[in-house]
Amino acid sequence: MRSKAQIIPNRGELKRKAVNYKTGMDIKLDPETLKKMEQLVENSSAQFLDETVESLKGLREALGRAASEPSARREVLEHIREEAFQIKGMGGVFGYPLLTEFAKSLHDFLKELTDLDELQQEIVSIHVDTLYVVVSHRIKGSGGPLEAQLRASLKAAVDKAKPGSKAAP
Repeated sequence: MRSKAQIIPNRGELKRKAVNYKTGMDIKLDPETLKKMEQLVENSSAQFLDETVESLKGLREALGRAASEPSARREVLEHIREEAFQIKGMGGVFGYPLLTEFAKSLHDFLKELTDLDELQQEIVSIHVDTLYVVVSHRIKGSGGPLEAQLRASLKAAVDKAKPGSKAAP
């Protein structure tokens, strides 16, 4: 025999523990504190961009290694996949959705690959270059017509290089 489900009433403990429960979320900050917080966010964003540039340099080096050492391709593939995932996750946090979009395109492209042929290496290289352009020009938001064209070109290249496509070797 099944017992009847018991409904336990919410005692509201989480609401009591919430910040500014009585006054809501309208937190008044003095101008000095607000300026410090904005500076912290700006510094974090600059640090993110610097780290992303270093990461992209590392990806370029890894691609060179994959081209010259075929035995390293699987390791390089995994490294690039992980870096693309990291960039994808952090781009939006710092106001670079285009960076997130291009990194997602790269990550998705690599998701099911187990090796990198020459065409696929070229597609990865184009992605890395595209990411570098976004970072170096600090393109915030979704960009303009040029970025839309880049988006379409990347998609066409990815579709062409996917295993099983008619254009793939």
